[in-house]
Amino acid sequence: MSLLNKLEKKLYKYTIPNLYFGIIICTIIGYVIRYVFPSLYNQLLLIPYMVVVRGQVWRLFTWIFTVPYEGGLLTILLLPINLYFYYYLGKNLEMYWGRFLYNLYVLGGAILTDILVVIGGFYFYYWSADSETNKAVFPYDVQLLADPVSAALSITRYMYISIFLAFTVFGGDRLVYLYFFIPIKMKWLGYIDLVLMGYYFITGGLFTKIIVFCSLANYFTYFLINLKRDIPSVGQLQHRYKFHKAVQKQKHSRREAEHELKRRRAKTGATYNSDGTIQFPGGSNIIPPGYGNPDSISIHKCAVCGRTEKTNPELEFRFCSRCNGNYEYCSEHLYTHKHVE
Repeated sequence: MSLLNKLEKKLYKYTIPNLYFGIIICTIIGYVIRYVFPSLYNQLLLIPYMVVVRGQVWRLFTWIFTVPYEGGLLTILLLPINLYFYYYLGKNLEMYWGRFLYNLYVLGGAILTDILVVIGGFYFYYWSADSETNKAVFPYDVQLLADPVSAALSITRYMYISIFLAFTVFGGDRLVYLYFFIPIKMKWLGYIDLVLMGYYFITGGLFTKIIVFCSLANYFTYFLINLKRDIPSVGQLQHRYKFHKAVQKQKHSRREAEHELKRRRAKTGATYNSDGTIQFPGGSNIIPPGYGNPDSISIHKCAVCGRTEKTNPELEFRFCSRCNGNYEYCSEHLYTHKHVE
């Protein structure tokens, strides 16, 4: 079992479901605060001086509520389209990678950025040769005081770019329509983003270099990881989506059956027999759903993460026809595991 699989087995229960949706909600809240409560918004920005010198540590977490793009009316009008696009990217990434790897990509990149920004802040304001000058200039910079947004790091923008670049690893041949009518493959937009990121790194200051480095390091790390994975086709991803829908429908039907059985038992005064079946008036016996499997025994176990239907009842398990042997996988690894030859 690889290191990632071992980590997933131990840390999966701490992952955030539908993280991509939460990021979109935070961005929407950020735009509301930006234009309705600007003074509050200024307290959420990640400004290294405020974190390192003034001790405002909360900014290392509240930047998730800052906006990726500043702009006027056109930015606001296009906002629903942009957010839906990134919602689509995040949903497909989580479907392809699984919840754990997607959480690790987004949250791991954010934590790495925060750590290096703090280290860079201490260097810039305390350890460098010009540290005293850097500290003295910031509070008296009229432009920064007039508009704190210009002193903030646009981490959310680079986070969205990093998510887009990650999607191009397996979805680079998909078409998008630039300006709503120019068809272009996503991988070409990804190449443009990589060039721009390189430009920002070369021309930007210390903190811009830090967040660009974190975004690209995160991307290239997962790019190398995905070279060892079987890249699913669009048809396979669609099949997986249908599989998840069928699983949810099956679970809903089972819950309805259990609920109906409880109502019938309460209404008719049915009792449990010694063998676990339900005895209804008139002599009919019904076996309750899930009866016959002791709680201490699991029937299904994923060959990748080791989860079972007991530890994770929300998952479904299937055998892989392409693996040499009887290898069973959970719904998150059925289409993403490396086949056993």
